[in-house]
Amino acid sequence: MAHAFKTISAKPTFGTIRENLYQSDYINRKKGVITFSNSHSRCKRIKFAPSYNIINSFNIGRYTRSLDNCNILPVNKSNLIVGQYTKMNLTDVCCVQEIDPTVNPTPCTLTSCNNCPNISIDTNVSYPFYFKYQIDPRGELFGKSQCGELNYTHYMMIFYQPLNIF
Repeated sequence: MAHAFKTISAKPTFGTIRENLYQSDYINRKKGVITFSNSHSRCKRIKFAPSYNIINSFNIGRYTRSLDNCNILPVNKSNLIVGQYTKMNLTDVCCVQEIDPTVNPTPCTLTSCNNCPNISIDTNVSYPFYFKYQIDPRGELFGKSQCGELNYTHYMMIFYQPLNIF
């Protein structure tokens, strides 16, 4: 009966920004950076490798370099903690479109959404918000199906770089 009242921790939902690195992970990343730097690669792909260990070391080095140079966060973008380190770059994204409730709403076209006008939203109305406005008419942020519901993560940009992973 004691297990029936056990609380479920919310800590995994928030996530962590730093990966747990053991000594072996640290050494493997250092070896990978050296392998990546010394190899003759083409388009960030290794040309010749005598073993799988060299290929794996090359890929680890490429990943480590991308973490350092490209401002990539080693965190799951669906975790809540990523909101503390990112901002949204929504240039050329049509977020809200004003529609006429008497006419069948049509999604905006490419030409009308590139320079999306600023829409002032009237909050002192008696009808619901979605009667006059359509959110994400082209499906760029939340998709048109369940497969695209995390599309907004493509527009996340890092504005604060946490401590280095090493």
